[in-house]
Formats: sequence, structure tokens, C-alpha cells
Amino acid sequence: MGKPSARSSWFRARSSTLWSKAGQISAAASVAAPLRSALGLVLLFALAAPLGACGFHPLYGSTGVETSIVGDLSSVTINTPDTAIGRSLKFNLLDTLNSDGNQPVSPLYKLNLRAYSYSQNVAIQEDASVTRANFVLVVPFTLVSTDTGKTLFKSTARRRTSYNRSESEFANITARQDAEKRTAEAVAADIKLQLSIYFDRHPGGAMPTGNAASSTTAPKGGETVLK
Repeated sequence: MGKPSARSSWFRARSSTLWSKAGQISAAASVAAPLRSALGLVLLFALAAPLGACGFHPLYGSTGVETSIVGDLSSVTINTPDTAIGRSLKFNLLDTLNSDGNQPVSPLYKLNLRAYSYSQNVAIQEDASVTRANFVLVVPFTLVSTDTGKTLFKSTARRRTSYNRSESEFANITARQDAEKRTAEAVAADIKLQLSIYFDRHPGGAMPTGNAASSTTAPKGGETVLK
């Protein structure tokens, strides 16, 4: 065999150098990874510490606060209009507020709801046919103490759900009913969240001394669109 050329020797030397550098980089990365993880944990605890100092805690965390909120929610009896949407709201709220899905035997609070709903045509064709519509549900509610009869909290939940329309009347009825069902579920979840925040701030439904019920009213939530 002939003597290796200078070009071949240069490639072998270059390849050996590259592999050596790659090994060094890999070793450095293996050392740096645990350091990054440790620094990440330190940063996480550093960010969490001020939140704890400010009294911040998860609404449904594993603390006594969670137990108190769950107890208050399960002590709410629900009063809704005797309509299809009213009954849907009632059953959804019973399922989400109480573990057994029933009205409490000895309620501490009464939740009074009103329900207003309407439809909006949002996609109108040139021939005046509607291919998409919205179902809008607005539910003002008040939380009343069964002991004193005083209003403790009042607010409004609202949701808007879009659904398709077609030339089939049966399909339109089915789509509308499905939109009503999903909207009622979303409104019930929103009401539960607002009540949970109220009970978190006022354990046992206690009102701040000297404040009227309107002062404890949560800001009205923005309209959420369900598609």
C-alpha cells in the first residue's frame, strides 16, 4: 500500500479532534444538568415564599380551608325557576355543590337564581337562512342566610354557546338543546367558583362588620364563549 496522503492524515486528525471536543461537551452537559435542576428548585421556592408570606393559598388545596369551603357549599339549598333551563341549572348545581347530589337536610344558606336566555343569529346567508347561532344564558343569583334571612352575596353568571343550524329542523332542535345543556353546565361551574371564592374570604358565610351585602359582591365575570 502507498503512503497515506497529507490530506488523508489531516482528515483523521480533524475527526479525532472533533470527537474529543464532543466528549468534553457531553461531559460538561452531564454536570450542568443537575446544577440547572437545583437552580430551578431554588428559584421555585424563592418565588413561592413571598406568596406564602402574603397569605396566598390554592382555593382547593389540601388544607383546612378546602374542608371549610366544601362544608359551606354542601350547606346551600338551591331555588331555581320551574322551567327546563331552571331545572337544568338546579341539577347541575346539586351535582357540583354536594357530593351526593341532593339538597342539604339542614341548609345554612339558600341560593336564589333567576335565568334569562335568548338566541342570536350570527351567520346569515344571502338567502336569509341562518347557519350559526348563539345561545346566551344570564343568571343573576343571591346567597341568603337561612338563619337571618339576610343577603350575604349576590352576583351574575353568564355564558354564550355557539351552535350550527341547517335545513333539518330536527338537527336544529338537537343542536339547540345541546347548546342549552353545555351552557347550563358552564354557568353552574361559574356559580360554584364564585361561591367558593366568597366562602374562602368569609368562612361560615360571615359578613364583614358594618358592610352591606353589595360590598361583598364579586365583579361580574366576562361572557365566556363555548363553541
